[in-house]
Amino acid sequence: MATFILLPGGAYPFLHLNETAFLKTCRFDTYMASGHGGQKRNRTYSAVRLTHLPTALAVIAEESRSQAENKLKALKRLRLAIALRARKQASPGSFTMPGETREYFKPDAPLQINPKNPLYPLACATALDAIYLAAGKIGAAAELLSVSTGRLNKFLSKDKDLLSAANELRAHFNLKPLKPV
Repeated sequence: MATFILLPGGAYPFLHLNETAFLKTCRFDTYMASGHGGQKRNRTYSAVRLTHLPTALAVIAEESRSQAENKLKALKRLRLAIALRARKQASPGSFTMPGETREYFKPDAPLQINPKNPLYPLACATALDAIYLAAGKIGAAAELLSVSTGRLNKFLSKDKDLLSAANELRAHFNLKPLKPV
């Protein structure tokens, strides 16, 4: 059973939205977090749950005693969750790389992007869409991205959630999971 969501535009339309427009596509809930943190944490509605309505993906953030900080953390987590789960419905010949990520996918440079970079979810979505369109084959996906297979493997291995999403795509095509590099 596939754990990804097929959408005509994939994750890209949602990842390109600014914060205000993106939040309009979400349901925002607050609640009291339980556990350690003292009386303030247990008596205020500082925990945040964001649900992306078009995809039904939800994330929570309850680490901070500040609702505003938790909202920002949830927003970042939701963008990454969409990038990891929403795949673009397209044919293999129609793969296009978003312009913002071209500088990260170069044949002669290492495939490196910091997870704190706002473009990180977009880079993850681009790599996963290439894997999906290549029927789970890493070599073919690397060719679509104009990088070496080794560089793509290293990029996928640096984030356990990204590697897990890639392996779920490979399982969908009855391929063995990738091992971390």
